[in-house]
Amino acid sequence: MSGPRDNNQEIQISPNPGCKVSYTLNNYQPVRCSFIGDEPLFFLDTEDTTEEAGLFDASFMDDLSFEIDAMEHKLNAYDKVSQQFRVTDTHVADLFSSSCDEIFGENESASPDIASFLKRCAQSRYLKTLLDFAAKNGVAIEWSSLADTADYDRNANKVLVNPNLEEALQILSVARELRRVWQHKNGVLIDPTAFYPDQGILINRIQEADLAVSMVRTAWEMQLSGDKDTWICVENSSLSDLGRAFAREACNDFRSINNGQAALGVIEAWFLSERCRRMDRKYIQRMLAGPTGKSFDQSESISRQAATNLIYALGETPYGKNYLASHVQYILDDPIFCEIRDRANANFLWFIKFENSYSEAEQSLQKKEAVTQGSQNDKTASGEKSYTQKNETEIIAFPRAESGSREPSRKAASGGAKDGGTILPFG
Repeated sequence: MSGPRDNNQEIQISPNPGCKVSYTLNNYQPVRCSFIGDEPLFFLDTEDTTEEAGLFDASFMDDLSFEIDAMEHKLNAYDKVSQQFRVTDTHVADLFSSSCDEIFGENESASPDIASFLKRCAQSRYLKTLLDFAAKNGVAIEWSSLADTADYDRNANKVLVNPNLEEALQILSVARELRRVWQHKNGVLIDPTAFYPDQGILINRIQEADLAVSMVRTAWEMQLSGDKDTWICVENSSLSDLGRAFAREACNDFRSINNGQAALGVIEAWFLSERCRRMDRKYIQRMLAGPTGKSFDQSESISRQAATNLIYALGETPYGKNYLASHVQYILDDPIFCEIRDRANANFLWFIKFENSYSEAEQSLQKKEAVTQGSQNDKTASGEKSYTQKNETEIIAFPRAESGSREPSRKAASGGAKDGGTILPFG
């Protein structure tokens, strides 16, 4: 690759094997490339000398072409309907003006009615089942300005929703927290620190990804019922990549909503994004903060088996097919779901694993020493002195002189010298 010329000298830049081009689709972020030049029209003009002939056989190319055609069909199917969910360029400015009016009191909004809000939420069948499940378990939904968006208070058995948010964002937040309620009441909201670090990383990720599935599915079902505001919020927010992954499957085959294929597309898009790095950092910071009480610390195999059961249970939905049941082993073994992509997170995780293995080895040695010491005490014959810690700490009292005097007896040293010292008679 030839780069820019400086002082009539051509700079030769050869491609790095580990250098990759990163980019994002369907987003407002600009394209980012690892090959950077100081000229406006700088481009990569390197030539690949690898011969493509013979790398792939005909059957593989046929399968690849079939998958590419299927993906293009899905993309085109959603692109036809996605135009109606776009917002204008002045959308952000309009929101800012509306917020300014509310702050200065020129456009005071009435306090929201919780009954009408829940009635609107019930337009989604999925969210309606979560609302019924929460009501059955005594979980109430209330307004609270203390919540950032929405929070599930386990102790109070309440879901607190911020009343000052946009109503579409309130619905998405309620869908997320009600799914968290479902996880808690069904026993799958287990603290990831209870597992071995490798399985804990995966559990922490997939619990959060399942909440994102709940938000996207709720928004899609609401737009099917005619309420498109929630899906517009998804399409024009940070959830757009997850929403498009769900919509591509749903537009191609409506049965994918209930059979779990659309939800699985959201899971894959979530794990391929940068959300993994952020969740890993939070999880590792919790582990570095201090020791936690583990539940599956007997062995790594027990931790893996517990993680397998938890992932299977996490794929259950109020209605429809378990979308994770047939992919549990694939999720546990594939690097896309388990790999630590950030170097700092990987280093801290290695340190935590090393510390845990060192503590386990130390405890194992202490147990072996205790067992060995106990076996030696059992083999000691009666009457023999056993050199244990108990015997080493005994205090031996010296007997007094037979004369009854408190002063010890003295004997003169030979050769007419002075007293040589104190002699303590025994027995």
